[in-house]
Amino acid sequence: MCEILAFAAERPQKLGSVLSWATEVERLGIAGFGWGAAWVSPDGGLQCYRNPTNAATDVEGMLDLRDTEFTSGLVHLRRPSRLSTVDMADTQPFLDEAGRFAFVHNGRFERDGEHRQRFGSLLEGRADSEIGFRLLGSLLGETAPAAALAALHGTLGGTANLCCLLPEGQLLLYGGHDGNALYRFRLGDLWIACTGLHSEDDSVFDLVFPDATERELIGHEATPLRPERILPGKA
Repeated sequence: MCEILAFAAERPQKLGSVLSWATEVERLGIAGFGWGAAWVSPDGGLQCYRNPTNAATDVEGMLDLRDTEFTSGLVHLRRPSRLSTVDMADTQPFLDEAGRFAFVHNGRFERDGEHRQRFGSLLEGRADSEIGFRLLGSLLGETAPAAALAALHGTLGGTANLCCLLPEGQLLLYGGHDGNALYRFRLGDLWIACTGLHSEDDSVFDLVFPDATERELIGHEATPLRPERILPGKA
């Protein structure tokens, strides 16, 4: 029942310019049990921040991040299917140890238990999303990121809005949760993606992003947040 916010800038911007939206999405959506952000800095490379409390009360974290520059990034606002997993280990985004990608998931996988033993030595937490993270890591050694996201959902089943952020700044979206739509749109010189607050309508635009243009619903196919970021043969 989490919410996801992703963003990519035409030129470097500071995280403070987008974090106010994150707290509003948390307030209006079904979240408040942990939050985190991953971003690509202007000089390249992935960075990550996580806190198992809610974004609205994490004043220190917000202050520390507000002047951090990014070219692309994402925020995960958590409401776990199992409240016993509210801890740092299960707080998202998950960041690959080798710095290959950052990953977030909104939804509930059906077949994560079938793969838990496979990744047992790598797992730090107990939530289903970490299984998706580890599976994506293994798939990326064999296939391109866009195909890997679709294969991940096909393998684990259930509901899955997915985002994968790569160190070059490429950000891929996958909309596989019919109960919480994932939208892509433009706002000034930002490309943004956001889940729909678990609302059956598109109130996320009226309530959070009234000036959004080029609005598009993301479906069961990996889609770049910023279309020009994917080059032929790199999908």
